[in-house]
Formats: sequence, structure tokens, C-alpha cells
Amino acid sequence: MNKNTRTVLLALATTAAVAVPLVGYAFAQNAPVAPVTATQSGEKRGTEETEAAETSVKSSIQLPAEQPGTEIPDAQEDAQVRALAKITPQQATQAAQAAVPGAASSVKLEDEDGSLVYAVVIGQTEVMVDAGNGQVLHQEAEDGEAETGADEQEGSEQAETNR
Repeated sequence: MNKNTRTVLLALATTAAVAVPLVGYAFAQNAPVAPVTATQSGEKRGTEETEAAETSVKSSIQLPAEQPGTEIPDAQEDAQVRALAKITPQQATQAAQAAVPGAASSVKLEDEDGSLVYAVVIGQTEVMVDAGNGQVLHQEAEDGEAETGADEQEGSEQAETNR
């Protein structure tokens, strides 16, 4: 192998050895992180992590990400968030009551993983309502278990009456 070829190969090897880790680092900084609910060995993680992954909702109003290094007073931030909502708390309550009958004990406008939603509590159930279009996004019992579908509820009601 002549000297020029050896020099070129050495330069390419050195460049690759330096560039590959830097490129990998750059991609790792920009890659979205997907929630993982199980470890590689198949064991379940803590209930808080799995509940967070299960209750992820996506509304029609996405909140802007907080800018690092900027601090907005809570009152100002609350006013900005309320201005983004397109339905009133009363409309959110009506939508939640259409899905879960009963009286609403609280209605709060919340940031749920970057989505603007109303959290309406009816009895032991928290109902997430889209603050943009009033669509019910999620229902969850107070103990953290997701509510069952209408067909499964009817089947359990019939089983109770047959006892």
C-alpha cells in the first residue's frame, strides 16, 4: 500500500471514530422519547409510570412548550390557558354528564401532557373533556382503573340482577 492511500485511510478512520459518536449524540438530543411500560425482562414498572402512559390524552388544543429559562407568574399563565379554551366549564360539565350520569363535584382546566382538557369529577369518576371541542377523551375511576365500555357494564349489571 502506498503512502497516499495509507494517509487517506487513516484520515477516514479517524474522522469516522470522532464523527459517529457525535452524530449519535445529536440524534439522541432530538429524538422523541416514547413511554415504556415494561422493562426488557418483561417486568412491570411502578404503577405511577404505567398509569401515566395509559392516561395519555390528546386534545384539539396543544399547549406551547415551556421555554427554558423563562418564568411566567402562575396568574398570567392561568389567564393564557383559559383564553385558549374554546368551551366553557359548564359545557365541559354537560359533555361529561352525557358520558357519566351524576352531579359534577369539580371542574378544572388542566394541562394533560401538553393537551388542554377539563377534568370533571362525577362521583368516583374523573372525565377528561377536550377544551377545544367538548369531546370526552378519557374516563377513569378514582382508584386509577379505566372505566369499562358500555357493553361490559350492561353484562355486569345483568349478572348482578341474576343473583
